[in-house]
Order: sequence, then C-alpha cells, then structure tokens
Amino acid sequence: MIGNSFARLTGSKRNLLALMASSAVFTAGCANMATTASNPTPLGQAATLSGKIHGGNQPVVGATVNLYFSGLKGGTPAAIAATTTTDTAGSFAFSKDPVNGNTDTGNTFSCPTGYNPLVYVISKGGNTQNNGDPTQTNAAAAFISVYGNCQGLSAANHVDMTEVTTVATMAAVQQFFNPFGTINDAIVFDGTGQQSNIVTQFPATIALLADPSAGTAVTSTTLTAGTGNINPAVTVTATPEPGKVNLLANILSACINQATGAAANCSSLFTAAVPPNTGFTTNFGNSSFAPAIDTLQAIYYMLTNPSSGGTSNVATLFGLAGGVSGPYQPALATQPTDWTIALNYTSTSTCGTTTGGSGGFISGPIDINIDAADNVWIANSQAGTGNLSEISGAGVPTTCVFLGSGGSQGGATIDSANNVWIGSGANLYRYNPTTTVATTFPVTVSPIGVTADGVGNVYFTAVNGAVGSLYQLPGAAGSGGAVTALQISGNVGAHPVRLMPDFQGNAVQGNIFVTSGTTSVAEVSPSTGSGNLNGFLTSSIPTSGNSYGISISHDNRLFISSIDSGAIDGLVLSAGTYTNISGFPFTTPGTIGIATPTSISVDGRLNVWIPNNTNGTGTGSVSELASQGTATGLSPSTGFQKDASYLTSGRALAVDQAGNVWVAGDGTNFITEIVGAGVPLFQPYAIGLKNGRFQTIP
Repeated sequence: MIGNSFARLTGSKRNLLALMASSAVFTAGCANMATTASNPTPLGQAATLSGKIHGGNQPVVGATVNLYFSGLKGGTPAAIAATTTTDTAGSFAFSKDPVNGNTDTGNTFSCPTGYNPLVYVISKGGNTQNNGDPTQTNAAAAFISVYGNCQGLSAANHVDMTEVTTVATMAAVQQFFNPFGTINDAIVFDGTGQQSNIVTQFPATIALLADPSAGTAVTSTTLTAGTGNINPAVTVTATPEPGKVNLLANILSACINQATGAAANCSSLFTAAVPPNTGFTTNFGNSSFAPAIDTLQAIYYMLTNPSSGGTSNVATLFGLAGGVSGPYQPALATQPTDWTIALNYTSTSTCGTTTGGSGGFISGPIDINIDAADNVWIANSQAGTGNLSEISGAGVPTTCVFLGSGGSQGGATIDSANNVWIGSGANLYRYNPTTTVATTFPVTVSPIGVTADGVGNVYFTAVNGAVGSLYQLPGAAGSGGAVTALQISGNVGAHPVRLMPDFQGNAVQGNIFVTSGTTSVAEVSPSTGSGNLNGFLTSSIPTSGNSYGISISHDNRLFISSIDSGAIDGLVLSAGTYTNISGFPFTTPGTIGIATPTSISVDGRLNVWIPNNTNGTGTGSVSELASQGTATGLSPSTGFQKDASYLTSGRALAVDQAGNVWVAGDGTNFITEIVGAGVPLFQPYAIGLKNGRFQTIP
C-alpha cells in the first residue's frame, strides 16, 4: 500500500509543524484534488487523460502543457504529440484517439504505429500567484510527470503535477533526459530490449518516491510477491527519503511561487544549480550545458551534479527551501551533503519451504548482480539458510530459492546464458530463471568469489589453509549437468574475494584478475609455456594497498580498491604491461569519503563507484571517482552520505541499465538503491563480454 502522509501544508498547519514529530500525518493543502478520473475507459477506445498543476499551494493558470512521446536513439525521435493550456483551477486534459497512427492535432493524440513510447507531460509558464492576473507569467515555472506507456493509457490516468512529482520523475528518468536535444526536454532511449524494459519500469520507480495522482511524497510502499518462483507471502518494503524529496520540491517552489522568472529566488536557483560535467555524469554526449533557465533544468542539474559544484552552492540551495515554511512537509531539516535520493528495500519475510529454506528473503546480503532484464539478484549469507533472492528493478520480489545450507560466503555472478550462480558449502549452484531449475556443481572446496566470462566458462576462488586458489568450470554456462572443477592457479593470495575476466575477443579465452588481500592482484592467463597449471600461468601486479575490490572497464582499464589504506589503483592493461592512468593511484581517499572499501564498480562513463564499509556500525556512504582520478558529482569530504537506516557498511555494489546504483549492506536485512546516480551500464557483465558491449552505456 502506498502511504501519502507527506503533503503540502497551508496556513496554520505550517505553524504547527515545529510542534509536531516528524512522523506526524499531514493532509494535502488542496483537499479537493482528484486522484483518478472516474469511469476508466477500456483499452482501444477513446480516452481523456486528466491532470492539474500546483506550484506549492497555488494552481498554475494559463500554463502550456505539452504531451510528449519518448524517442529512440538513432530512430524515431522524441516528439510533442499534443498541446493544451491549464484553466483557472490549474487543470488540463488530453484526448486519446483509439486508432493508432492518426494525426495528432491540438490536445488530441493517438499512439504511434511501430513502437509503444513512454507518454509524459511537461508544463511551462503560467500564473503561479492564483490572482487572475494574466500579465504575471512565470516563464521559469516548469514541471514534468509521466502517464505511462501509450498503449496502456485510459481515462483512469491522472497526474497532479507538483514540485514533488517533478523531483520524483526527474530522479528516475534523469539518465534518459536531454534538456538540450533536437527537441528540448526529450526522454530518449535505445531501441534494444534492455532499454525498452527500463523505460516501462519508470512509472513504477517514480511511484515509490511520489504519488503521481496526488502530487505528494510517499513514505513507504509494501510490495507483494510477483509472478515467479517465490512464496506468495513474501513482501518487500520500499522506503524512500521523503524528507529529501520534499526539500528538493521546496527549493523549486521558491522560484515557482514568484510572480516572474526574473525574481531573486529564481536567479539564486539557476546560479547555484551548476550544470554537470557531461563527460562524466550523463548518458548524453553534449560538451557542455548552458545555465538553467527554468526549474525543470535546475532539478536535472541538481540530480546529475548532486554536489552542485561545492558546499557553498548546496548551502544556497538549501536556504531557498524555507525550512518549516516550505509548502511540502516534513522536509529534511539539516543541510545534506548532496542531492541524491535513496530507496531502501527491506524484508523480514522468510521464503518458506515451498521454494527453499526458511531463511530470510533479504538477510546478510553479501553480493548483488543485475541481469539482462535489469532485475536485481541478491546473494544472502545467512548461516544455514542463505537464499538466492530476486527483485524487479522496481523492487517487486520475484524469486527466492534455497541453494545449500552454508549461505553465500563471498559472491555470486550471472553467466553468458543469464544463469545465476552462487556458492554455498562445498558446492556451486547454477540457477536458471527461465526454467527455475537449479543444478548442483560439487567442487569439494568452499567457494568465495565467483565470476563468468563471455565464452561460457565460470570461475571461482577458494582458500585451503593460507593458500588461495582459482578454479574453472569449463563450459558450465551451457552444460547439461555438473562439470568437474579445474584448478588453474594455486597462488592468488590468502583472501581472493573479488575476481573478473577481461576482454580478449568475443570467442577468445581472456585473463582472470583476482584480488589477494595483500599488496598485489593475481593475473591468471592462458599459457602453453612452462610453469602453467592446466594451461594457465599466474603473475602478480603490485597494488597500493591490500587489494579487495576490482573492476575492469570496456577498454581494459583495471581499477582496484585497497581495504586497508582506501587507495584506488587505476591501470591500463596492454600486452602484459601495466601503466598508471593519469590521476592514479588515488591515494587521498578521505577527500571523497572512501573508508574500508569492500567492492568497486564502474558505470557507463567509467566513473568508479565504491561502497564504504565501517565494520558493521554507523552511517554508510558511497564514493564516486572519475576515471581520470578526480572526484565528480559528490561532496568532497563525505561522498554520498546516507542515514544508517538507508545505507550501512556497504559490502557490494552494482550499477544497472537505468543508472541506478545498488548497494548490499553488510549484515543487514536490506539493500539500497541510489536512484539514477550513475550512468547506465550494460548488464550483466558476462553477456556484455559475449556481445561485445561489456561495460558500456547500453
């Protein structure tokens, strides 16, 4: 159930806020808001889509509202399909013609033929003072909201466009939004199946942050088990940062509620909302963005450059929110380090005996992986009952299977056939999400790290005494049954927790890199020379500290985190030689909040993402480092800081195909999503290797 206890406040209600606890329930400032239109129209018939616009507590009158279709990169461009104007109550409507491909005129549109675009609306201008003066038009007032995919729209679809829904929508779509494209304010995506799937999930993600039909922030949402291999009683609770959403909405409202866009608050907003460095932080290749001229561009800049260029700009923006006098309450009362928005997914459900062990759906998550459909797979480490769990990209629990009694000891992976692997006890398990069949691979040792290459092989590490070894399961991604593990190195260090293959060609066996827990990384390479073990030779690469996390970019750059010093190495790999990338090694980790890093990942622009582990207690954080060794998009002292209820003791991290950054919290019963903070990355890694698209923007 979606909770709507965060709302717009008016009059005396604002004065009461300081006397009430932050958990108090507030009613909407506009009590007569419609949430849905009555008498929903069946699909295939004409429909009227309704909406209204509120700037703070005032209707926006005479605003121009454009209805857009999302576009395809290199294909059908984004398009304005219909246009209308808000009335004296701030209301508007569009008529959907049931015949696809009809000509769009006025406020009437029809779905295009050949593809099913996302339909969204953007409002600009209008009188925000509710005084009936047509000369007082605030050109800086701009809002966005999403209706959904065109073919599924009916008269049940209603949007209340407010600063809150604008913040929530932009957070979800930011990596697909281009404010200065051929058509300004276009949502554009790749026509691949992966990207199409991402776009269909946008409305569900937005609804976890704000209620589009009421215009208010959401406190939490209980997500029930979807169709899949799962006990139907399993639930997940998604909890956003409603105080952060309301704070951002209040900042926008400070400009929107001015008589004109030339007012001082708008000027302060547009100056302090510094555009992002597009080379690092966005999905689009623009060399630079001009300063914002409306609130839609401003919130886009704040989310894609969440440190706003420095603490002084963050302070300026925070000051615009107005504290308890802002229209959306409760809002975050202390100045944040950045503007990122987190979603916490927690579950106290056990999976039950029908689908596996009695362990928790999310319990001690130790690794996290993204599959080709952008679903999130969680390897749980709960002793004796650790499960392999799956949620959709919008948090719906869909799979929970019991695979061994040991619980994952270090990792999981997705292979080139989209099977999911997890180690438990003295076995590796391959789970096929399509057939729901699990195959046991007895390996006689206790697997720690697991990875897969693009040609069907699976690899894992284990430790015998103080000796770390690397094993290969040849062709295991497509084998009809279990295959015998082949030891290919007996010298990868005593703590071989993370490992990854590199790219040597679509059908060529690559090298495997393994962290050691000491000041080196092992490189295990195919070799016919002397000293090899079952056709592989092990060599050592020096590192700046005790290596723990590892990631490889699409151009075979190797990034390594040191769990002791926090230093980050960045190396160019070329024919057995290793040279430092400019700016690396990065040996001042405290400047961006790196502390006890246990994992490392790259996104589609080669930004390096690092979850920070604080030995099981305290507030968690995630740090980001540009691939040239410079801090980008974050507070220089703390990284992306979150309250411990949202993020603590990061263990593993993955960036998905929408740019969401997912973090597994060590020893907790939740995982964390930082919405849209990264640049989209093709997933999973092994399929990217197979298809020649590994570690690139999808």
